[in-house]
Amino acid sequence: MKEKSKQEFISILQDEEFLNEIKDALVSESGLANLHTKYLELGDSLNYAIEFVRFNQSDRKALDQVDLDRLLAVITDFTKSKTERVSRRLHIINNLLKVAAIILVLFSIPIGIYLYTKPDKLTRFAQYDNPKTNDAVIILSDGSNHILGVNNSVIEYSQNGGEVTVKGRKSTAERLDNKAQNKEVFINQIVVPFGHRHTVRLSDGTLVYLNSGSKLVFPAEFRGTTREVYLNGEGYFEVEKNPLKPFIVRTENLDIRVLGTKFNVSAYGDDQTVSAVLVEGSVHIFQKNSFFHNAEFLIQPGEGCFYSKNRSNSEVKKVDVDDYILWKDGLYQFHNQSLRQIVERVKKYYNISVDIENEKLAGTIISGKLVLTDESDDIIDYLAKTLEVKYQKREKSTYKLLE
Repeated sequence: MKEKSKQEFISILQDEEFLNEIKDALVSESGLANLHTKYLELGDSLNYAIEFVRFNQSDRKALDQVDLDRLLAVITDFTKSKTERVSRRLHIINNLLKVAAIILVLFSIPIGIYLYTKPDKLTRFAQYDNPKTNDAVIILSDGSNHILGVNNSVIEYSQNGGEVTVKGRKSTAERLDNKAQNKEVFINQIVVPFGHRHTVRLSDGTLVYLNSGSKLVFPAEFRGTTREVYLNGEGYFEVEKNPLKPFIVRTENLDIRVLGTKFNVSAYGDDQTVSAVLVEGSVHIFQKNSFFHNAEFLIQPGEGCFYSKNRSNSEVKKVDVDDYILWKDGLYQFHNQSLRQIVERVKKYYNISVDIENEKLAGTIISGKLVLTDESDDIIDYLAKTLEVKYQKREKSTYKLLE
């Protein structure tokens, strides 16, 4: 591969939008033909990128000899070096590929793999540490922070993302200028602290309810062929339908792809289960724990997909959707759940510590609803009265339920 082609190839591997465009084109021969016409100037670089994406989409454990020889030629050409050390590595790879083609890319083009799998822009922004505050924060396109002093406010983006309107309960609407200084900080974020909920209407009209302790990362304006956001925490999505521009919710373990529907996603970093529960429409869910072939699921209304971080697999099952979505209305609903399970959700919402005196009390089965007030004292008091038990408040945000 010529030096110019190498540089173009590496640039392509760093461009996630372009890689996704290649993936879409691979669905049909006409798609590939159109791709070649559109990017005629890329020449061999485009061919290398197509082979790279095609291989990484494959779910085959072994390749036939023709494909194996073709891929080896591509990879060897790219990784060709004057050093004997690299040559030995390629020889080893060649042998390993005959046993399992899945090892090919991991050993033959480590630089390409790193570039291809490194976090996308949304994920990188989500990994940044945000300012510590008891109030919700909007991080605008210019990188500035705006504090939301009122709980359960509604944030609305204009169609081009250039203006943001913040509406609090009974308060006057506030308008914020949202101009980007450069492309990198075009990304916006909303960080919701514990004990709060907020709602954001994105520039495409999609409505997102954000639960306590959540972060949503998104472009102020959706460009390109998809609408992508990144969620750490819990969100209920009412996606504006656009069959030409899929909406994708990215999380650490699952990606959820829809055209227009209503669903709930819970993806807290410290939870061992990530879930997507569908209210209406249909969604495609993709696991992200494998480089080569990730499991895919299509769920129907009334179903949930539950990914276990411990087992690295997903289960689809029927659910009562109200148990998963009523939080957006300020309620937690429970059906025949133990006090221990309920307390876990309360602890998560308010970021508090709640001890239960003994196992008998912790195993008490409860059904009903809890109103999510602004103060944790209120909900602990309500639980105690419902169970006809007492509670102690030892320190700030530290409670114990007693028989």
